[in-house]
Amino acid sequence: MEALQERPLGKLLSAIVGGFLLLSLKGSLRGVYLKGEVPKGPLVLAMNHHSFFDGHLVWLLSRQKRRTASLLVAEENLKAFPVLRLLGALEARRVREALRRLKEGAWVALFPEGEMRYPGPLGPLKPGAAWLARRAGVPLLPVACRVVLRGFEHPEAFLLVAPPLSPDGDLEGALRGLLQELDETLRRTHPRKTPEGFREVLRGRRSLEERLSPLVRLFR
Repeated sequence: MEALQERPLGKLLSAIVGGFLLLSLKGSLRGVYLKGEVPKGPLVLAMNHHSFFDGHLVWLLSRQKRRTASLLVAEENLKAFPVLRLLGALEARRVREALRRLKEGAWVALFPEGEMRYPGPLGPLKPGAAWLARRAGVPLLPVACRVVLRGFEHPEAFLLVAPPLSPDGDLEGALRGLLQELDETLRRTHPRKTPEGFREVLRGRRSLEERLSPLVRLFR
């Protein structure tokens, strides 16, 4: 499958699968909002894993930054959805291939909690992200994510990106604090307002009243 990715047919199939992911995001979410900057160059992206859309959002972030990203996922998930390989997904056990891709300048992304968890506080982290960053000599990038239903018909996704850490940095402390900051920001923001500092990076499906409001204004 990896050899196929480099062939014209593989590239076409990757584009098709990416198009379906984009349609899924646009059709399911009201929007995706980002705060923070992603540095240039290879890195290990570490994000909490609390929703179905987390893998989609990693892909979107790499697409926004025009980077190649490989998401490490459980082997059973790739067996169930082998098409994900066309988007660079790797079995979590394939660390040598992940290191090779990092050395070639790509991103490697993973969910260091090791499983999808209830959308509450950050769970304990496994050491894989820090180990990969140390072995490859690249920074760690903590990213906090929430997909929440607020004041509109469809959920919204929020990504808060921290400054990169050295491979020996306190990833768990940084990611835990980042997630707490994001939760607090959402709590104090009116549910129909975009939180301060966030920008919309993907416009999705609007609520019924939002779609009808231009028509309603014609009759005022």
